[in-house]
Amino acid sequence: MAKMIDCSKVDPSSGCKYVVRGETEEEVLRKAADHAKEHGIREVTPELMQKVRSAIRDEPAGQP
Repeated sequence: MAKMIDCSKVDPSSGCKYVVRGETEEEVLRKAADHAKEHGIREVTPELMQKVRSAIRDEPAGQP
């Protein structure tokens, strides 16, 4: 089952509406780390990765 994460679930104060999607949790984590650069985050710390990992959800059926 595909996975997804809403950027706003990791940092609600960002106001970011970006949604990261991937086939696996690892793919979502890689894409989220790339997206973090758009927020000026140069180093993805283990704490940030754990926060991202805990916000990953299964993508509902029928989503793009």
